[in-house]
Amino acid sequence: MTKKKILVVEDSPYLAESLSDMLGIKGYEAVLAPTGREGVSIAIEQQPDLILLDIRLPDIDGYEVYRRIRENEWGATANIIVLTASESTENISKNIDLPKEDVLFKPDWSVSDLLAKIAKKLS
Repeated sequence: MTKKKILVVEDSPYLAESLSDMLGIKGYEAVLAPTGREGVSIAIEQQPDLILLDIRLPDIDGYEVYRRIRENEWGATANIIVLTASESTENISKNIDLPKEDVLFKPDWSVSDLLAKIAKKLS
């Protein structure tokens, strides 16, 4: 059985590595992208089973990453969970068409919350 691949688009090296370690322990393959452009490129090229997407990124923001992924035939139905520290649910829903249950607010979410959302998306 092949591991489910999860793309982590996160510019904080500490958080990205922590997420990668946690996902690896749970049997997932994590791929890291520290910028939005890299995230779009890796997503379209590797077509991961799920994307964990930060909104604040150093080049293009997570909203633009989301739009570019959704414009791709594969990306139109890609599983995406947004992780954000700076946005409100209202601001996210104004900018992208993502159900509020697919958004986790840093640092309020717990590892168990994230793992439950990942498991639900990948089931």
